[in-house]
Amino acid sequence: MLREQAFRLSDAQRAALRALEQSPETGALEASCTVAAGANDLEYFVEAGGDMTSKEVREGSGQPYDYSLGFEFGTSHQPARPFFFNTYEAMRGDMQQAIDDAVSEVLND
Repeated sequence: MLREQAFRLSDAQRAALRALEQSPETGALEASCTVAAGANDLEYFVEAGGDMTSKEVREGSGQPYDYSLGFEFGTSHQPARPFFFNTYEAMRGDMQQAIDDAVSEVLND
């Protein structure tokens, strides 16, 4: 159930990005929206950004920049186009209820 909810959230974040598509950056950013398994069967991480969306701030600068952060929070050159945390906040209650229902069903059987 936890894994299912994690993938449900990741899918919704990719859909939110598609709705915001205003630049070629969203292709790699959308592809970076993933679910990673944690240390046990009860831990999953919904992630975006990282290696797929990191590049130099300016060519030759040697300073890394993950443009997923600029996309989510904005920069001095572009407004925020949130897709990650607002999607989580919108889905949090439903996901928690689905998890609670699954736990109750197992405990009551």
